[in-house]
Amino acid sequence: MKIGAVIVTYNRINLLKECLDCVLNQSQEMDSVIVVNNNSDDGTKEYLDNLKDKRVKPYHSDTNLGGAGGFHKALSIATKEDFDYILIIDDDAMIEKNYMKKIVKFAEKNEECNAFAGSVYTEGAVDTYHRRWLTLKVIFWERQVPRGMYNRPRKIDFATFCGLVIRGDELKRIGLPMEEYFIWYDDSEFCLRIKGGITLLPKARLNHKTVLNYKTGSILGRISWKHYYGYRNRYDCAKRHLGSITTTAILMEYFVFYLGSLLMCLNGDKREQGVYNLKMLRQVIRDCIEGNLGKNEDYLPQEG
Repeated sequence: MKIGAVIVTYNRINLLKECLDCVLNQSQEMDSVIVVNNNSDDGTKEYLDNLKDKRVKPYHSDTNLGGAGGFHKALSIATKEDFDYILIIDDDAMIEKNYMKKIVKFAEKNEECNAFAGSVYTEGAVDTYHRRWLTLKVIFWERQVPRGMYNRPRKIDFATFCGLVIRGDELKRIGLPMEEYFIWYDDSEFCLRIKGGITLLPKARLNHKTVLNYKTGSILGRISWKHYYGYRNRYDCAKRHLGSITTTAILMEYFVFYLGSLLMCLNGDKREQGVYNLKMLRQVIRDCIEGNLGKNEDYLPQEG
């Protein structure tokens, strides 16, 4: 049995060190860890190049490929190594020592299952965002698996790239994540290709070193540069998997957001956000209709 892992990192060297330590010291032996360094400038390249553990195989990109491009590259490398199982993980996710052992043990007894995901804990509680169902296809409505249902293995439709494990032969069958997405929805689109969905294994746990999202208020008041990719890629994902009725419903939703943002512009306190929303939503709607994907220089982290 050959087991590998892929990690994408960008300017988070201390988190990467901890993440790698967790992966390399699993109770289930790990054979190889592919790390895509998204053009970090915080010493990540030097750290990876000087590691003595030969299981770590760094790839240094000369540009920031985004999470989607990074995982596309990492998994393209992984497909050449004939892994039986591949762990897909962010650099801020710290898997418990027996994470892979629990997943592999279940997988070996359930050969019909092609992908697996453990529980994601943030600030000591299950972060339900990471494991979801597609409950209403016509409007691409997703429901998070509630904490009360983390009591036994169960089928889900979506798992973020925060501890997703896929069989190597299934990866070869379905292909790589959409690098053109840059960020957001690359994991959702990828999951919709997996035969039989994903099996949630609550007893396999990881600690996601971020903070829970406590933001409240209107979604229109919280739109940022990331939403450009989220909205655009959500539409493209629906177009690929759910059909024209769903994509039409999504465009109508975006037009409602546009009208709501117009009203924001009439409020002095909300005008700046409203103007930003209008510009972004015009670009989103145009790109959805024209089928434009890829990195957009107008919507990058330094700008928002």
